[in-house]
Amino acid sequence: MKGLLVKDFRLVLKRKQQLLILLVVCAMIAFTSDGSFVVAYAAGLAGILGLSTYAFDEHDNGFPFLFSLPVDAGTYVKEKYLFCVLCDLAGLAAGTALFFAACATTGKMDAFRDSLVYLPAYFPATLVLILSVLLVQMKFGIERSRLVTLLLYGCLFVLSAVFVKIVGPLDGTRVAGQLPEWMKSDWFIVAGIYAIAAIACAVLFALSLRVMKNREY
Repeated sequence: MKGLLVKDFRLVLKRKQQLLILLVVCAMIAFTSDGSFVVAYAAGLAGILGLSTYAFDEHDNGFPFLFSLPVDAGTYVKEKYLFCVLCDLAGLAAGTALFFAACATTGKMDAFRDSLVYLPAYFPATLVLILSVLLVQMKFGIERSRLVTLLLYGCLFVLSAVFVKIVGPLDGTRVAGQLPEWMKSDWFIVAGIYAIAAIACAVLFALSLRVMKNREY
């Protein structure tokens, strides 16, 4: 697994110009917009960079060669998930640092302190999205996965719009008022997000492992 991680890190670091451009874009967002959006944006971009390494592995019949080495499908999926997690964490750290720098230079440290409890929640949210796209890539390949991903999230958007149209917008204030006080805690909400994300990641991992084991190379 160590060799696979080194390979992926080298693939990402070879694109120094692209990394620099992404860093500049994130810095511009941090210093020109209000709120912590840059944290989620940076984490998502870093995760996409992690996803891009799968395209290099699939390119030019790379998998037959890769699996001729002492690497099996289980090791490959574990490494790819670990690499995406590391990329997401790196993006989260970079986005948080830029958000802190922007708040410190503009005198908005109160906004940064108020957002501290929610910043860790960007990690599981972006990670589940990244790993779901990775599963689609493993199942359908890079070319077809673009269309499948577009159709999948398009259908989810349409279904959510239809649901809101039929049921109506949910009154979050009324629902929150019916909950016990301990469930209204910010830390409880963040912990709940992590718990749901952990279950989702476990399901995605099992599906990805099954896809890679059953795939013909």
